[in-house]
Amino acid sequence: MAHLLELKDIALNYHTLKDETKAIENISLFVDSKEFISIVGPSGCGKTTLLSIIAGILSPSTGTILLDGSPLSENKNKIGYMFQRDHLFEWRTVLENVKLGLEITHNKDPANKEYLDELIEKYGLKDFVNKYPHHLSGGMRQRVALIRTLVLRPEILLLDEPFGALDYQTRKTVIQDVSSIIAREEKTSILVTHDLGEAVSLSDRIIVLSKRPSIVKATFKTNLRKIASIEERKRTDEYKITVDKIWEELQD
Repeated sequence: MAHLLELKDIALNYHTLKDETKAIENISLFVDSKEFISIVGPSGCGKTTLLSIIAGILSPSTGTILLDGSPLSENKNKIGYMFQRDHLFEWRTVLENVKLGLEITHNKDPANKEYLDELIEKYGLKDFVNKYPHHLSGGMRQRVALIRTLVLRPEILLLDEPFGALDYQTRKTVIQDVSSIIAREEKTSILVTHDLGEAVSLSDRIIVLSKRPSIVKATFKTNLRKIASIEERKRTDEYKITVDKIWEELQD
């Protein structure tokens, strides 16, 4: 069976006038439709760099990326990117913010407007459409950012530490919220995070990168997504064992 996304022998070298730094070395991995994948590794190993390559923001020095069996360059519009910061425009209302992607891509046709209205209704934004971002909680701002991305109907959703800027209590709520929305919309997702508990509780597979120049050091599978509650997932033996195994892998 063909994979939705395939990375084959991806490498990236940074060049300066004096020398060359190898950031990523021969990374190969795949992602299947509706999977939730997390990428973890030591600080500075290139997790976000790899996500930027998948997004088409950076071009690899060598290697191939296929999406739906075709080169990534032909499919960039099928990738959605959610950053750590929500990047909402403070002078635009919630409705104007969630419509931004449709405006930029000139996709404000009736079908997309209907889908936008559906997302707004389904995920509790209806009473906030005329509010401005500064009126919203951190969790609600992240929900707006996610809906803004989902309305473009991406096949793959990239999440670059989207919970990192939130306080602990808000973070717990938002992780559950985002996880539920992604599951309901059946979106294939790739998360970059430094939080092992977050990675294990959210994912079908966790990919562990080595120190720079990074390679895929190990992969771990879980069956935790069948449990609806994030907190219930964290109380299972599978969660605790997997977190411990990944921690041990990162110490080598």
